[in-house]
Amino acid sequence: MKLQQLQMLNALAETGSLQAAAERMHRTQAALSMALRKLEQAAGFALFDRQGYRLQLTARGEQFLRQARELLRQQARLKSLTEQLRTGAEPQLRISYDHTCSPRLLYAAMRALQQQFPATELIISGESQLRSLRAIREGEADLAVVPWLPVFRQHGDFETRRLQRFELIAAMAPGLAARCGGMPRSRQQLLELPMLIPQDQDIGINLDRMLRMPGQQRIRVNDSVTQRELLLAELGWGIVPAGLVQDALAQARLVALEIPDFMNQVNLEIHLVRSAERIAGPANALFWQLA
Repeated sequence: MKLQQLQMLNALAETGSLQAAAERMHRTQAALSMALRKLEQAAGFALFDRQGYRLQLTARGEQFLRQARELLRQQARLKSLTEQLRTGAEPQLRISYDHTCSPRLLYAAMRALQQQFPATELIISGESQLRSLRAIREGEADLAVVPWLPVFRQHGDFETRRLQRFELIAAMAPGLAARCGGMPRSRQQLLELPMLIPQDQDIGINLDRMLRMPGQQRIRVNDSVTQRELLLAELGWGIVPAGLVQDALAQARLVALEIPDFMNQVNLEIHLVRSAERIAGPANALFWQLA
């Protein structure tokens, strides 16, 4: 059995269809179908039940896949170790952070990295939705900072470390409150003001359901950084990650709204994430320790 056959098996199990697995592996459906038949012939038993709409693993197939995935993880780690032994410290460290998280969480580790590994180039990318985790899974990023949900483990084999609590607050600019007759104290008063609301950022939060209120005037934006700037420009009030506006709150450029029973509690944490399949180089290991 070849590693490519095991990779094909894993792709089929994750996608449930020949077409999707073929697209992921950049091969034709016919080629994957033939490879699956050869693998089953070599194994001596059926790996998939083909009677349904989606390919379903047989009981023997599930057991076989568990061991196959362990081999694939070992192969990925061996490849990563070989690269680290050959090159030493990484020439680049690629870090992706979700737009709902403040990059200031990374500053201390970045300064330490600059001193201990000055030749390692840092590449920092802000992303939205689950792109940061997909970048980790696909090997396009080494580390990611994201609001973490346990369900995200279905997207890859990740190692995570908690950085801090993820908190959402309602905020607005004092200037907007002054123009509207004062700081709102009730849900009804908020209904009369424009609301800045992020579009779905795929982090397990549905703001419409959480607020339980119909907004009469809404501006939807596709990232929290833009939302912050619109809040500061006095274009509306909004629900925003506390970490992104802590400076504006401290400077009184924004004010947190105190309205009893206004929002359902959001219980999330911000985690530093990396692949469990790749061995961390010296720069990655230092960043992981200090972030």
